Amino acid sequence: VLTVPRALDPNGTVLITGATGTLGQLLAHHLVTQHGARHLILAGRRGPDAPGITELTHQLHQHGAHTTIARCDTSNPDELTQLLATIPTNHPLTAIIHTAGTLHDTPLTHLTPHHLTTTLTPKINAAWHLHHLTQHHDLTHFTLYSSAAGTLGNPGQANYAAANTFLDALAHHRHTQGLPATSLAWGLWQHTTTMTSHLTPTHHNRLTHTGTHPLTTHHAHHLYDTAH
Repeated sequence: VLTVPRALDPNGTVLITGATGTLGQLLAHHLVTQHGARHLILAGRRGPDAPGITELTHQLHQHGAHTTIARCDTSNPDELTQLLATIPTNHPLTAIIHTAGTLHDTPLTHLTPHHLTTTLTPKINAAWHLHHLTQHHDLTHFTLYSSAAGTLGNPGQANYAAANTFLDALAHHRHTQGLPATSLAWGLWQHTTTMTSHLTPTHHNRLTHTGTHPLTTHHAHHLYDTAH
């Protein structure tokens, strides 16, 4: 049966995980200014101590949005359950965007359980708990920030590739249950993010020579809109 994707409900609450990171903050601004989101919970481990979060909150408030900054480890089901319980019934949870991610690169021959735990936990555990704990919610969006690394692979990122492949599989799993899900396999963003701050112009030049051109924020958000 063909179903038409529903638009973002301005009366509903949007939960963004990893929201205190660069991509999460960019997305929050985009949802408010371009999609009319008015009630957001920006969840991240650093909470209100994250760089730029105070300025972002002020900007979103000027656009008429009510924003809650939550210090929450969404890979911990107890903390996530407590966070979900704070969402008011008059602005029910209608959208989840999972942007959290952490790198811990190493060659495959040196991969350890520690490398796996560091990278898989914020991606996989958090995504699964979000799925499991919100199945009874009437969501219009359940969006996962995946990576092309899961399909194409990157040197030293076997753990990161596995984490993102799980997100793609989770989206497929939700579809089989009739639940909304979109997994976005992002390439490299031109905008410096928490995970790409170590890249130098030389790194970018090497990627460009392989045919990989970093996405501008404008282009990335256009692709986001197209996917929804």
